[in-house]
Amino acid sequence: MGSEQMSGADYYADNYRDYQRQNSDRKLRFYMHLLDARLEPGSRIFELGSGLGLFLEKAAVRYNCSACELNPYGAEISRRRVPNVIVHEGSYDCIPIEPGLGAVVAWDVLEHISDLDRALETIHSRLEPGGFLFAAVPVYDTPLGPITRLLDHDPTHVWKLSRRDWLDRLRVHKFEVVDWGGIIRRLVGGRWYLHLTRPQFFLRHCCSAIYLVAKKPENLRASSRKQTGSGD
Repeated sequence: MGSEQMSGADYYADNYRDYQRQNSDRKLRFYMHLLDARLEPGSRIFELGSGLGLFLEKAAVRYNCSACELNPYGAEISRRRVPNVIVHEGSYDCIPIEPGLGAVVAWDVLEHISDLDRALETIHSRLEPGGFLFAAVPVYDTPLGPITRLLDHDPTHVWKLSRRDWLDRLRVHKFEVVDWGGIIRRLVGGRWYLHLTRPQFFLRHCCSAIYLVAKKPENLRASSRKQTGSGD
């Protein structure tokens, strides 16, 4: 990640002027629903990039959590918000090696990581067989792409990819994409946060971001044969 631009509270003030609204209960409930549909309570999960700890606070009620945050200010706020959870100051190298994790979550984080391939390799290697990567990333290839690009002032967004680019990148790293969908999200008028996840038959083709649920197959060899020539 662009560490020189993520050194403190100014990063959040400059790029997420209303962090609380932009991480609304509606958004966090949607993220929790993705996890709850696939994980057992008490599963070991690691949040890559906890931000100011809002999702971590909710997840820690149900799961055995740990996390990291590159921004020292964000890491400290996350620790204060969820004092019973270990929050490392750092990036994907902080993901524990043993025992394997049931899930890694990365909400609006992957697009910040300069060495994305190494990060995905690390995540894959530290998940247990059958473990999941849950992520959300902005996309720039739909009819909303020009607006997304115009409104994206975050200088640490080093990857501005299409939907297919993200799906293909996960498959290259031996993940099985088990679910993905479109999201429209925007802070409107400084008061309301729009976070639409339905109807997916529309949002997959006209969105400003996507969510991704990717699985580390229990049998990689069989999964590789299955994914050969697969489409979206």
